[in-house]
Amino acid sequence: MALTILEHQPAFPEEDLSDSNAAFLEMLLQNQQLVSASHIGAESSHLLYGMAHWAANQSKDAFPDDNIHAGFTHGFTMYEIISTLVAPKITIAQKSSVVAATKGLAQVLRSDKMSDFLSDAYNEFSSLQPVTAEVIANASARHYAGLTHYSIMGAAIERQLELEAREFDKNIVQ
Repeated sequence: MALTILEHQPAFPEEDLSDSNAAFLEMLLQNQQLVSASHIGAESSHLLYGMAHWAANQSKDAFPDDNIHAGFTHGFTMYEIISTLVAPKITIAQKSSVVAATKGLAQVLRSDKMSDFLSDAYNEFSSLQPVTAEVIANASARHYAGLTHYSIMGAAIERQLELEAREFDKNIVQ
């Protein structure tokens, strides 16, 4: 058995995970203690990720039960860990960009447009990043059996939030 290490993917999340990163991450994300520690590290090193969970919690009442919401937020966690490990530098310079993107997400997650928004994000993520979606589904199945769809949805929202914050940032810097 060969020892595999993660390769740097600076274009993530615009590009999907490489096959070797996917195999390594799928194994790594099975360990709940490692997930907890990595998640704390991701959120403490990136304002965006801490704010994203705040936004995700704004949607709690919209989900039919706590387990579904837990599966949803688990997707945020999976995405944060994956992104931090393969592309550790988030290129968002302005805190205002993070705040603006997060506030916008929180508003949508509390609105009657939430269902369409989640569905669109899920479909886009699954088609643009099928390898990452599969890693999240497989890693989530152990702890959230039957709810992996919601975990992928959570990851899709986190990715979209990151891309929107980058876009806000470009507009502010210009």
